[in-house]
Formats: sequence, C-alpha cells, structure tokens
Amino acid sequence: MAENKKTSDGKYRYSVTLAGIKPEDERPKIVVTATDKDRKTLQVAEVDDQGGFDMPEKVINAAHRITVGPKTEREDAAAAQDVLKYRPADFLRLAASGPINISRRLWEKWFYYIRCVSGRTRLCRRRPWWYYDLVRVAATPKVDFPRLEASATTVSLKNFAAQQVRPGIATSISEILFYPFRCEVVCNGIVEVYRRRCCCRPWILDDIRLPELVLELEDIVRRFPDDFPIPTDPNPPDPSPIENLFFKDGSLDELTVNARHDLDAIKRISKSELATYINARPYLLCRRTCSAPVKVAQGNINPDGRFNICWFEQFRPVIGRCHDEYAYVVKQRLGFFNFTIYNGVAANIWFDYDDEPTLTSYSRFAFACRDNGEPGSGAYVYLDLIGDTESWNLKTPNATGWDRVSAPAYNDGLAFPAPSAAAAVGTYLNRNWGGTLKLNYKFSEDMRLLGAKYYRISVTEADASGHPVGPAPAGDRNYLSDGISWEKSVADGMGGADIVPVALGPFTIGTEDNLFLIPYDQGPAPNGGDWNAGQYHGYLNTNDARWSDPDKRHLLTVEVFDDTGRRLRPNGTPATGLPGTEGTAPFTYRRRYQDLGPTANVPFGALTHMLWWDNRALTATIVQLNKDGGIFNSECLFLGGTPGSTFGIGYRAYHPNEMFQHSHTIWWKRGLGSVAGSTGYLLPSSSSNVGKPPAGPGNSPTNTFAQMLRTDLDPTRKKCAFTVFLNIGAKTFDGEVTVVGNAQDTAAFAIEIP
Repeated sequence: MAENKKTSDGKYRYSVTLAGIKPEDERPKIVVTATDKDRKTLQVAEVDDQGGFDMPEKVINAAHRITVGPKTEREDAAAAQDVLKYRPADFLRLAASGPINISRRLWEKWFYYIRCVSGRTRLCRRRPWWYYDLVRVAATPKVDFPRLEASATTVSLKNFAAQQVRPGIATSISEILFYPFRCEVVCNGIVEVYRRRCCCRPWILDDIRLPELVLELEDIVRRFPDDFPIPTDPNPPDPSPIENLFFKDGSLDELTVNARHDLDAIKRISKSELATYINARPYLLCRRTCSAPVKVAQGNINPDGRFNICWFEQFRPVIGRCHDEYAYVVKQRLGFFNFTIYNGVAANIWFDYDDEPTLTSYSRFAFACRDNGEPGSGAYVYLDLIGDTESWNLKTPNATGWDRVSAPAYNDGLAFPAPSAAAAVGTYLNRNWGGTLKLNYKFSEDMRLLGAKYYRISVTEADASGHPVGPAPAGDRNYLSDGISWEKSVADGMGGADIVPVALGPFTIGTEDNLFLIPYDQGPAPNGGDWNAGQYHGYLNTNDARWSDPDKRHLLTVEVFDDTGRRLRPNGTPATGLPGTEGTAPFTYRRRYQDLGPTANVPFGALTHMLWWDNRALTATIVQLNKDGGIFNSECLFLGGTPGSTFGIGYRAYHPNEMFQHSHTIWWKRGLGSVAGSTGYLLPSSSSNVGKPPAGPGNSPTNTFAQMLRTDLDPTRKKCAFTVFLNIGAKTFDGEVTVVGNAQDTAAFAIEIP
C-alpha cells in the first residue's frame, strides 16, 4: 500500500514509481498538475527524487483532470499526448491503493521537454486600390502627404476609414495596414512551426554592421520599378499586377515593405538615434545572425481559428545573447491540392516563444469560415452588410410599417451621413449607392429553431412620404429573382476539404415565389453547413431599368418564411395584409444604427430600409483656353504675352446631382514635368458643379506666365509647351469601391514671353 499521510499543512503525501528504473538511470523531472474544465491550472506539484509529492485533497476534488507528466516550460503542455490523465476520483482511488506506476516506455520520453506554441489565424481581404496605396507609400522615401487634422484623430480609425471607403492617400504604412477591412477566421488547415536560433548583438554607436545593412536595403529598393503603374481609375484591376511585390505566399514581407523608409531614415537620423531605431526593429537587427529555419512541429487549426501545437524535444540551453524565434506556415487542402496561404518563413515574420501571434493571410486562394454565433443568443434578423459597409452607416428613416418608412430627410438613403450638407462637401460623406449592391443579412441561429427556412428580398420605389409607390397591399413590388449559390466546406476524407456549391434559390414553396434558403451554421442540410465567409444573400443591380431612376429613392424589404411557405412575422406585430398564409413566431426584426451597442427593434411583419442610388456619369470638358480674359479655342495655340499675362481655362465639370460630386481639380504640367516647379494648380479642389447646362462654361482661376515658366528658377526659360488637366471624381459606390469612373480632359498649348 502507498503512503497516504496528511502533512502538517493539510496536504496529502502521494508517491510515483518509475517502472524498470535502474540505479544508474537518470530520473526525469515530473510534475502532477490539477486543471479545471477550461484547462486552467489549479495547482502544480513537483515529484521529488524519491517519487513523492504533496497536493491538497480539496484541490484534487475541485479539479476536472489530474495530469502526470514531464516538467515543461508552459502550462498548456498538459494538453499534449504521452502524459497520464486521470479523473479526480480515479486518481484518489489509484493513489490510495499504492504508488502510481509509470511504465518505462512512457517515462523514457519524459527526458524530452514538451514545448507548445499557440495563436490564431485569419484571412483579410483587401480591395485593389489598397495594394496600390501600399506600394505608393512604401515606395516614397519621405512621406509628405497631408496628415489628418488633429480633430479627426479623436474619431476612431474604423469610423474615419469607413467614412472614406476609398480613402485619400494614406500617410503611413501603418495607417494602410490597420485600415479596418473585415477579417474572417481561418478554421480549416494546418500550421507548420519553424524555429531558428539568433545570436544578435544590440546595435551600438558607429556599428560596423551599418555598411552591410545599407547595401542590403539598397538592393531591395533597387528591385522597385522607377515608376509604379498607379492607375487614375479609383478602382484598379483585380488582381492587382503589383500585389505580389510585398507579399510572400499571402504574407506581408515586413522587411521589404519598410525598406525604402528604413533606408531613408538610416541616412537622415543621427548616429545616436540610429542605434535606437534599429534595435527597435527586429527585422533589421537579426538579419545575418540566425540559423537556417528548421521545422519542429505541425498541427491542425481549431474551428475557432486558434491553434495549440505541442512537441517533445531535448533540453536546448540558450547561451549569451542567443534566443530562439518561431515562424509559421499555414496550408489549406482543397481537393487534391495544398495551398500555402501564409508563409512567415518566406516573409521573414518571426515571433518569440511566448508570443500568441495572429497570423494574417492576404492570399486569394484562402477560404475562411463564417461565424454566425451560437444558438441561445436570441432569434432576430437584421441587415448586416452592403458590400464591405456595415449597415449602421446607412442613413435610413425609422420604419412605420412592414413596407414603409417615415418621410426622408435630405440625405436619407445615403451612406456615411454628414451632420450637415456643408460638412459633406469634398468628403466621402453622404455617399450615394450605385452598381450592384451585395446584401448580407444576419439570421441568428435561433431562427432555425423556430422554423424560419426561407427569405425573400424585394424593391419598391418610395414616394416623398417614404411609402411604397403602387396599389396596396404590396405596391409596385419587384423581387430579387436571380439564382444564388453559397459555398460550404465538406471534409474530403483525406484531411482536407472540398468546397461544394449549394443553390439557395429561388424556389416556389406553396403560393410564394422567389424564396431562398436561409444558411445556418447548425442543423441539417440543406440549410445547415460549414459555410465559407464573405457570402451574400442578395445582389441588387441598381442599373436595372425597373428601379434605376436616380431621382427616386427606393425601399428594400426582407421577409421570412417557414418550410411550407408561410410568412412569419414577430409576435405582437400587425399583419402585413399580403396574399398567402401568415403566422407569428417569437423573433424580432432589428436595425443597426450604431457600430457597437443595442440594435433598434422594428415591430412590423417585415424589415424595410431606404436607399438612394444614382449611376449617372460625370462630365469633364475643357471648352476653351483663356489668356488675359480672352477666349482661345483653336486647335494649335501658341500664346505670347508678358510675365504678368494670365492663363486659365473655360470648362464644364459636373455631376447631374451636385451632391454626389466629390471634387474636381485643374492642374498643368510644363514639358515632361521632370524638374522642380514644373507642375502647378489652377484649381486645387472644388466640389461645385461648373457649366452644367443650361448654364454656360465656367472660368477657372488663373496663373501668370511667370508662375508657369518659373523664371525665378531659370531666367533663360522664356517659352515652353504645357498640358492642362481637368479631373472630376464622384462619390458613387457599391459599399466597397467607387463605381462611377473619374472623368478627365486635357489640352495642350505653348506660352512665350520676351
């Protein structure tokens, strides 16, 4: 029988026996760990050289599991294999009957240390312009773009960026990287763990490594093209032709993306500042002093996007300034193919052992999982997204019925509402919709439990009161009827996943047409499944002739039906009066009116929002050139004058609705524009319509010939050829990108002074 004696401090003495151990054998370091249901450690008891250990009985009884295994560097190693795990009652019964015997085959493995790393994975989609802006800023040695006003910094970055949607030129790489796009959990795949040992000396004053670092950064920068093909279109092609410049297998290469800025800083800052600058950037400090990466382990990604990977290895002493770093490679299997969606080794992204990194993939080959919440959070429906824009950014009047809203204000139906009309001028506030709107609704998992199986989306024109146009009860209603398929992941039996399309509709159920399946994360097919993230319930083409009138606002309505085609409305709400059967159920329609916090209850039989779209094109036309107030409109113009002579243009620049013009600019370029002072502005920016018929062309501000020739910089420059540019942009967008292209016009001429 084992000794089971109570000690003076209330603990009980237990013992462990290593089966087959010989006098000359070394004993592994062993610990006994009590953990709760969340695997949190309650107590750790070390086993002494005689095999004894102490642990209070109340701790054992309070535990979920008792684990016997090797002493490790991290507590979460208790989750690893090759350790003994007991239920508390079994542990007490076993310990009471004698020593806990451990086979030699098992304890021999415990001479190895268990090491564990953990973190999470995510997929972040970026729009094409994001890559161009990243290149633009990363390729600029010193960023001189105007920064946000101080008052703007009091607004959250998420709110500011959302108001921009396609923002102005970013002021830093960090601003671009933290631009708040929606990121989704990667829940399928494996994570490979790599390790290297680095022995880095801190940077010191007049460090001899400086020339080598400068040469390496210059070599990286030399690979950048002299002229990046930044398009004038606000929506560059997708995929971006320069997307791979700073990315390695879906991972952002930190050294490359910062190379030009770092090189510029190293050449400009003082020697005393240089050491601090480099020591604060591990990717610069530990470049040539690390071993080759070695793969040490791999493991699966959990359904919540987290990973916890453990492995056994011998003790690795760390000497001097050396330390170990860890990088990760994430792979997903799709059918017979493996895709690397994140490669921290190639992108030089290394972490310390104790870090819990978030591995961010930008890969176009990656697929993420939707998180629709868990049952038990309530039954509700709300409009969540229009493209990438969260629905709380839509200004819509309060609902006054299942199919109507209250009378609209001047900017109802627009995105990112401004506090006043003046505040929206020249900004991406009060944005009108256009193109095809991708609609994503939130149907909570509890909706499935009360029988909601189908949804239907419709559009009607709104009158000045916010009511649907047309005879009651439905009005002149048009239903979205184009087929929709969603993709879901299905295990392929080989450790990977097949991406399977599932048709959501439209279906005719009973007397109701144009019904679509509601996808749920729980429950049986066809509604239930492991659905991929980033999918939409409806696609509303605002150019459709049935509802494309830009001078009208429209009402967007969603209804819910059960498996028989019976319309469901929330308990206590008035009947819709529509044809067909109708019943009540314990759920609510909600409306998002703020980023975080409660949503508004909509106490009617369907959910209706107001939207305002306008797809009309911009106009930009240079009608004439103006010299000293005179009009010149010949094909070839050589304008002679004095240094004080003035130049301007007569032009038209407008959107049919001035509210939806973002701004227009007028600027000129002398010759090739290759020297300082060879460009200038006649009009830096204006958001007012100019020359919209029936009005005639407007006149721009002017520059003098001396200002354009810059004789102050070169007195011999008395004549030169010029080009003048007119550019106008719109606010129109689809929730993701601008959908009305910029309009431009140019004119060429020459000027000469005595």
